[in-house]
Amino acid sequence: MKTKLPLLMLIAMPILGFGQSNAKRAVHQPNVKKIATASTLAPAKFPLAYCTPALDCTDGDLITNVTIGTINNTSTCGANGYSDYTAITTNVQAGQTYPISVTVGTGWAYENVSVWIDYNKNETFEASEFTHIGNRNGNPTGVVINNNITIPAGTPSGNYRMRVRVAADAANAALDPTFACDQTQGYGESEDYTLVIPVVGCLNATNGQWPSATFTPNCNGSPANITTAAYLNEYSKVNVTSGVPYTFSTSNASYFITISDEAGTTSLAAGVGSVTWTPTASGVVRFYSHLDNTCGGGNTIHSRIIKCGTPPPPAVNCADFKVPSNNRENGGFFGGSTAQRLAIDLPVNSSALTVYGIEPIVAGTATSFSFKIYNDSGDLPGTELATRTGTIVGSTVTGNAFGYDFIKYTVAFDTPLNLAANTKYWIEVVSDAVAWESTTANKLGSFDVFLNSNTAGAWTHGTSEYVFNLICNSLGVNDLNKAGFSYHPNPVKDYLTITSKKAIESVYIYNGAGQKVHTSVKLVDGKINMSKMAPGVYLVNAILSDGTNQSFKVIKQ
Repeated sequence: MKTKLPLLMLIAMPILGFGQSNAKRAVHQPNVKKIATASTLAPAKFPLAYCTPALDCTDGDLITNVTIGTINNTSTCGANGYSDYTAITTNVQAGQTYPISVTVGTGWAYENVSVWIDYNKNETFEASEFTHIGNRNGNPTGVVINNNITIPAGTPSGNYRMRVRVAADAANAALDPTFACDQTQGYGESEDYTLVIPVVGCLNATNGQWPSATFTPNCNGSPANITTAAYLNEYSKVNVTSGVPYTFSTSNASYFITISDEAGTTSLAAGVGSVTWTPTASGVVRFYSHLDNTCGGGNTIHSRIIKCGTPPPPAVNCADFKVPSNNRENGGFFGGSTAQRLAIDLPVNSSALTVYGIEPIVAGTATSFSFKIYNDSGDLPGTELATRTGTIVGSTVTGNAFGYDFIKYTVAFDTPLNLAANTKYWIEVVSDAVAWESTTANKLGSFDVFLNSNTAGAWTHGTSEYVFNLICNSLGVNDLNKAGFSYHPNPVKDYLTITSKKAIESVYIYNGAGQKVHTSVKLVDGKINMSKMAPGVYLVNAILSDGTNQSFKVIKQ
């Protein structure tokens, strides 16, 4: 679904039921809704498929026929009380009313039938999309329930999922507009179908084709004039590519636009002022312009305009790679029972970058970070190019939400990451933190991607970004000196001396495994005693009075 999920997602748990009996049929007590338990941080705006109810229709609480328009489907009890008949369709029109009849089983004399139609196409059945069809009212022989469904005026063309539900009256399930996804009420059945509102366009063209040549847009994200001398009741031919969104418009925002097949026999999209349409096959289409949806014409000159693709991103440097927090809006789980993986894109433009680390904001304490770097394949992570191990060199608590501290970690790569110019990369972050903070208020490049058990092993776009900064400065002496910061000696045997224009609040030292081995507060004479540390390479992180930090490596002899 395309709606934001909260950070703590409620997961419906399976229900353990009792065997059916005649006693059950006589009582049919309403069930109490179970409270779902918090189990996982959901990816921000997790795109879910339509929910699947889990019901029981083996005792006669079932749908045996649905008839509406050209749909006349006779069925039996589906597995777990659900059947997907979305391949069965019927055409309808916005603003029209259609009779519907639903034949139900004889399991219980008081059964309700209801229908949901996903008019806003957000893959969720909402209370505003609910229609109660009727009740058997105790009639043991009257198993056909009839009523009418009105398609709201103004509903645009397209395919719409319709869910039909039967449930025993006492359970109240088919009377509750929120129970389209029910898995708790036990007895009943649901079936899904497809209603189609066809495109109604204007295909007449008394002024013929103009220009005579077929236009091929360059898809650079900028509007292009197909012609500046178009007439009404006329069309232009355009080459289109499968999967690419195209926006068709004219210089007059009130004109009616129709997109059809090359022969001009089938309307593919239509609308007033502007039409955005994505072809499912490459080829040639007609782009018509008319005065209005009554297909009016005339010799009024105007422009036909097309836009596709996205403009190239502006030149960026390493410091531009950041997504700021939006007050701990949401987050996506690391790992967990669904083995969830999280990644962000790094669209490098005009100049190569060298990246030394990253500062993600995560929920919960982290002790480790690692990274996988991928090339881009169709705006998704493709081939793995490299890996990096991270060393935590600093952390700051930014706030608390959803019962977790949100912490900004400064994580240094074990080896600098060199990114080529004019290349898009993806970086996967792996951590033992609970979740990675996300936001819908800020965006860099493409939206984040995730992979879990619900995505069938494929990377899938969310509609948010994960919060981070790239570390663009090296950890060498030269860079530190620019900030009036220095240290000596290196290598060190006994005492390491650190000097800074800004007061040093604290110093942390980490070994090569990323483990903190030393903490100093308010250095005495700017010195740290390292004499008892084992020989090796250490990472030193100094926190300054303005909240910034400086990190560098030293060799202990």
